[in-house]
Amino acid sequence: MASFLKHVRQVSGLTLVSRLAGFARDAVLAHFLGAGQVMSAYATAFALPNAMRNLFGEGALSAAFIPVFTQYAESGDRKAASRFMSLVIVLLVTTLSALTLVVVGVLMLLRYLSEEVPQYHLLFGLAAVMFPFVILVCLVALLQAALNACRHFVVPALAPIVLNLFIIAAAVAGGLWVTEDAVRRAYLIAGAILAAGAVEVAIQVPALRRAGLTFRPAWDLAHPALRRVLTLIVPMALAIGVIEINANMDKLVGYVLMRPEGGAETFRLGALQVAYPMKTGAPAILYYAQRLYWLPLGVFGIALSTVMFPEFSRYALRQDLAGLARGASHAMRLALFVGVPAGAGIVLICEPFIQLFLHHGRFADPMAASDAVQRTVWAATIYATGIWAFSANHVLVRAFYARQDVRTPLRIAALSAGVNLVLDLVLVWPLAERGLALATVVAAMVQLVALVGLVNRRFAHLGWGEITRSAARTLLATAAMGAAVWAVLRWAVPLLGWTGRPLYAVQCFGGVAVGAVAFLLVARLLGMTELKDLLTRAAPDPDAAPPLDPGAPTQ
Repeated sequence: MASFLKHVRQVSGLTLVSRLAGFARDAVLAHFLGAGQVMSAYATAFALPNAMRNLFGEGALSAAFIPVFTQYAESGDRKAASRFMSLVIVLLVTTLSALTLVVVGVLMLLRYLSEEVPQYHLLFGLAAVMFPFVILVCLVALLQAALNACRHFVVPALAPIVLNLFIIAAAVAGGLWVTEDAVRRAYLIAGAILAAGAVEVAIQVPALRRAGLTFRPAWDLAHPALRRVLTLIVPMALAIGVIEINANMDKLVGYVLMRPEGGAETFRLGALQVAYPMKTGAPAILYYAQRLYWLPLGVFGIALSTVMFPEFSRYALRQDLAGLARGASHAMRLALFVGVPAGAGIVLICEPFIQLFLHHGRFADPMAASDAVQRTVWAATIYATGIWAFSANHVLVRAFYARQDVRTPLRIAALSAGVNLVLDLVLVWPLAERGLALATVVAAMVQLVALVGLVNRRFAHLGWGEITRSAARTLLATAAMGAAVWAVLRWAVPLLGWTGRPLYAVQCFGGVAVGAVAFLLVARLLGMTELKDLLTRAAPDPDAAPPLDPGAPTQ
């Protein structure tokens, strides 16, 4: 499977840059918006266009689009591929524009009706400003899918960097020169997000031309390939919709059940007066905690699934189920190899990391959100234990999508969402944000167990001997890494006698450096092939099937 590793490294490298820019973005947001009600409203409002992006852009549409588009890309007929892409673009923009008019109208009405409830008045207002971003970001996702299918991965990976830079610029400008009002700052950032979307679209255009793809407005609902996409997208939209509800359930439950800023500590539930289970700022706390685990998940887990999806589609197109299972097995080993030590590393250094990068400005204001650091540390620690499962789920779901099987992921996602919701409503009362994070991790593991069982049954054997041996070695290397980092943090660093940010900086960067060296050294001593796969240059894959004959029939 070496043929895709070069692309994984390229996408991972650019995603790392994006995630680092994301940390800078979150540090700026923490400084100027804090971890209270304003940041909670911003994080929850932005979840709506973000979920729509995953649903209509990177989710259902891309999942339906890539397998069909791959047939054109593999045949070499760029003219037919361009026409198909243009048909989908026109239909996408038209549909989302109509949807946006309706949703923004409803949100503005809700904002008007909630004028006496500041918590929801702000939420609906920010959501109305940011929702048009859906049109732009979904268009970007579709263009990225077309480029990925043509094995162009670099330019598509640049788009998130643009968004992060625009948010940083707006937050800094708003905080330093425009206003002292956090609410007005949030609206300024929301406007900058729309501008970022337009720039993201623009930077994809030159890459499309280099790939031999051109856009010509066209409308033909009778086009066979378009009809196939429309047939696939409905069940896929249901599947991704359930997944998005699952992914954003923490924020939604957190926003509803957090104590309003300056409000009462209890609410009425029927005839009962019930205490809010979470303090002000719960969605903001969850947002910052999720950013920590999204670094390794985005840098590697999402990059791996992004690159593997076209590869899975090619295997599925040739009905090579053994190759598909082999690719899924390899991807799972890589997900474990990166996800397990990454999760352990976050557990070890998340407190000094949060103290260093987030604990300043409004985030450090106890009047805005009390105990913000410890609440974020607990949530991030729990989320981190599930990184390996989150990564593996992203890969295995795409194995089903490659075969244009959307019903199976839908059923499994529904099961996972049900588990998550039940656990959210049970665990939030004794554990607050920690309970919501724990529910997400447990639900992800339930989803993984179900996916693995069905891949084994429907495709081919995943090669459990190799996976088990790889997992055991990964755990051993992670244990060595954890011991080394713990020794540095508890024994070596205190000898310096430093305090404050210098201490946190040494703990963060020293812990990461020592942990990386220890893990890689032990992995090398154990002869782990996953390390070799990730570090060596990609060579032609002897197992890869030859390019399709343009005249050959397809299934």
